[in-house]
Amino acid sequence: MIAKYFKNFDKKLIKKKAGGKGPAKKGKASPKAAIDVRVLKESLSRIIPSNLTIDAVKPIDSAGFSPLGVDLVAFDRYCTDIIDLMGGYIPYEMVYGLYHLVNDLNKESLNEVLTKISTAKKLNRYTAAPEEEEMPHIPSFVIAASTKYQFSGLKNDIINYYLSKSLEYEYEMDILVVLNRGIVVKNWREKRSFIALETKDDTFMWFFILMNEYLDLRKERNIDFRNYVKKEVSYTEY
Repeated sequence: MIAKYFKNFDKKLIKKKAGGKGPAKKGKASPKAAIDVRVLKESLSRIIPSNLTIDAVKPIDSAGFSPLGVDLVAFDRYCTDIIDLMGGYIPYEMVYGLYHLVNDLNKESLNEVLTKISTAKKLNRYTAAPEEEEMPHIPSFVIAASTKYQFSGLKNDIINYYLSKSLEYEYEMDILVVLNRGIVVKNWREKRSFIALETKDDTFMWFFILMNEYLDLRKERNIDFRNYVKKEVSYTEY
C-alpha cells in the first residue's frame, strides 16, 4: 500500500524546462528538468510527522549564525507567528531537518552542496557552554532532480570529498536522493561510510521511510528566547 502511494511521486516534483541553453552561465546548457519547490514543499508537508512544519525559512542559532544554502527546513512550530516573530528565521532549537535542492547533480554541484551541508551542521556548535549537554545533530537531506552519475561513482566522490577535506563525521550529509534513480545513505555503523542504492521507482518511498527515522524524534523543547534578543537597553526599574 505504501508503494502504491509513492508510484510516480518523484515525477510530480519535476517541472520541465524547454530549450537547452540557459542564461545563467554562458556556454553551459541549463538543466532540462528542475525541482518544483512549491510542489515539493507541499508534498513533503503531507508525509513528515504531523508535529512538524516545512517551509523555506532560515535557521539561526542564538549566536546569530545563519548558514546560507538551506532551501527548506523541517521545524516544530512553537507558535503560529514564530516565523514573523523571528523576522523570517527559525531558532535552532526548533529545527529537525535541513533540505538542500540540486537540479543537475554533477561533480561541481556535489562539492557545492556538501560544503553547504558541512557549514549548516555547525549550527549551535559554538554557542553552548562546555558543561552543557550537546543537542542532537540536525540531519541534512539532499534532493536532486537528475544526474549523469553512476551510483558507484557518486558514492566514491562523496567519500573522496570528505577525505580531501578531513571533515569531522558529524558534518557529513545524511541522505542524498536522486529522483526516480536512487539514494545514498550515511552508514552510521562505520566511519566515513555510505551506502548507495539504485531504487528507481521506489526512490521516494525509501526516502520517506529513511527521512522519517531522523525526523520522528521528539526533542525536549528547551529554548530561551532571551538568547535571541540582541538589544542592549537599560530599562527603568522600581
